[in-house]
Amino acid sequence: MGEGYSSHFPPSFAAAIRGLPIGEALIGTCGAAIYQGRPVMCADVEHSMEWAAPWRALCLDNGIRGCYSYPAMGPGGKAVGSFFLCFSEAREPDDWERRVAEFGALAAGIVVERDRAAARLRNEVFALARLQELSAELVGPGEFEPLLKKILAAAADISGTDKGNIQIFDPVKKTLRIVVHQGLGARLVAHFLEDGWDASCGEAAKQVQRLVVPDVEKLEGLQGTLGLEIVVEDEIRSIQCTPLVSRDGRLLGMLNNHYRWAGGPTPEALRYIDLLARQAAELIERHHRELERAQERRRKDEFLAMLAHELRNPLAPLRNMLEVQKRAEGDAALTRKARDVMERQLLQLVRLVDDLLDVNRITRGKLELRQQPLLLESVIQQAIDVCRPVLDQQRHRLHVVLPDLPVSLVGDAARLTQVFGNLLTNACKYTPSGGDIEVRAVVADGSVEVVVKDNGLGIPAGQLDEIFEMFTQVDRTLERAQGGLGIGLMLVRQLVQMHGGTVQAHSDGLGEGSEFRVQLPLKVALAESVQTQAPAASALSRRILVVDDNEDVAQSLATLLELEGHETRSAYDGAEALKATEQWHPEVILMDIGMPGMSGHEACRRIRQRDGGQQVTIIALTGWGQDGDREHSKQSGFDAHLVKPVDIADLQMVLSSNMRQDGLP
Repeated sequence: MGEGYSSHFPPSFAAAIRGLPIGEALIGTCGAAIYQGRPVMCADVEHSMEWAAPWRALCLDNGIRGCYSYPAMGPGGKAVGSFFLCFSEAREPDDWERRVAEFGALAAGIVVERDRAAARLRNEVFALARLQELSAELVGPGEFEPLLKKILAAAADISGTDKGNIQIFDPVKKTLRIVVHQGLGARLVAHFLEDGWDASCGEAAKQVQRLVVPDVEKLEGLQGTLGLEIVVEDEIRSIQCTPLVSRDGRLLGMLNNHYRWAGGPTPEALRYIDLLARQAAELIERHHRELERAQERRRKDEFLAMLAHELRNPLAPLRNMLEVQKRAEGDAALTRKARDVMERQLLQLVRLVDDLLDVNRITRGKLELRQQPLLLESVIQQAIDVCRPVLDQQRHRLHVVLPDLPVSLVGDAARLTQVFGNLLTNACKYTPSGGDIEVRAVVADGSVEVVVKDNGLGIPAGQLDEIFEMFTQVDRTLERAQGGLGIGLMLVRQLVQMHGGTVQAHSDGLGEGSEFRVQLPLKVALAESVQTQAPAASALSRRILVVDDNEDVAQSLATLLELEGHETRSAYDGAEALKATEQWHPEVILMDIGMPGMSGHEACRRIRQRDGGQQVTIIALTGWGQDGDREHSKQSGFDAHLVKPVDIADLQMVLSSNMRQDGLP
């Protein structure tokens, strides 16, 4: 070696270098070589003013008068260190020393990269083991928060920290809520518990994109805030925030790690954090699905219990009043009272079944509107007539305020009657006896708004939107006492939307009454084309064959028709209907569809094929009432299609018309 050359640093010099802060340690030739990526020389340490005084003093104290540093390069041409030669006299290195430094730097770069590669491999193995362990646990039915804590702990371990949290996004409040955390101070958790929407996590959540904050003290959103004070107090210098996203792109929450040093996690750590974020997102989605299924099961169980309760309600008075009729023994007043009660309860039972069928049709997309020109006043009056027994029974005062001029629109009269009937029924149920109910209609801006208002029990603010959901009721304890299945308002919303309108609920809270606003578009309809309800025509006496495999249904309807002045006979299957038609020659046949052996469709087709079969009026009387069922009846040769249980007035209307000419209603 050359004169004054030393093969190693003086121990005191090496110790001093290791003890210096990184910024001061890199101010000398070593640091210059690393930063500049080229060899750096100082031929006279004592008199070279380009170097900082602390560095020169350290060298002189350790007998170093000259030095030469060659950068050790890693992959990609980036310096990873330097090979440093010290001289005991002020001079430049000779050619051989320069080659030694170059070779030493090359070897140092190889060693550093080998050690770093080994460290990366160890980290990879560690990270993969943690991921495999977590994946096995997430497949099972583990509890939600403990599993989230394990994901958070894995993210912290992989990225070399012990601090972090996982937040859940609330799409209603638009906030992030901390659900699990580790290594964070109580003050920080309390301050950011339901915050985090304006700083680092919130910014990442808004953009649904990962954000790494290399230095929290330079984060503009926290400058001069209590939040920054708390973060710094918790020894946090940098943060990574990774969004948790559902498979359809919805924000579910955030996976955040906090570091005591500037810069944040390495790119390799972020790659594994992405995998952990995917696991956390799938866990949250699964948790949400389980909550929804549990809620659906709870609602279904409550609904079935409610259905059993509500079906028994009308059956009990029906049975009681049937027994009263048996024992009335000519008491006309008592018989009339029993009949009125039975009629009301039967209508309630029919309405419950109709609501259930309508829900089924809506959920299957099978409900269709039969739109025609109509008068709003007529629809509202029909709804009032439907609810009149309940209004009178509860002694409610009904106030109706309608526009002076008739309001014509296009819609399904039966369905709109159902809408306003359900709202009126709802008002009757939730208003104590003797309450006030108002129906008000106002025309403005090409639409009509119908308001149904009461001074009853009111609706809590948090349930104003929920009450339109399936099987949702304001107060189930009260509902059990008042009756109902919790599907009436759902039907209202669906039917109004099918008419192109909207419905909204308003209440100032419990005890403050409720208000429902239905807005419907006004479509052009000629006044003369608006159909008004014609008075029921009196039916002429007809020979009517009633066909139904349920003998009680057939005989009870036949008896009712005889009381109306008709001549009747009954048949209990398709074959018997064919025989009775050939022998008795009825003018009208009321035919059930779903009969064993020969269906009503087949029996109708065979009757039409016989002599005189085209002159007979054949009416389907069945429990199947969808549009497809009506079309099937028409193709089979039926003149009309009525749904059980049929109102006698509606049946008389059909019987009084010449259906062979008028066509299928």
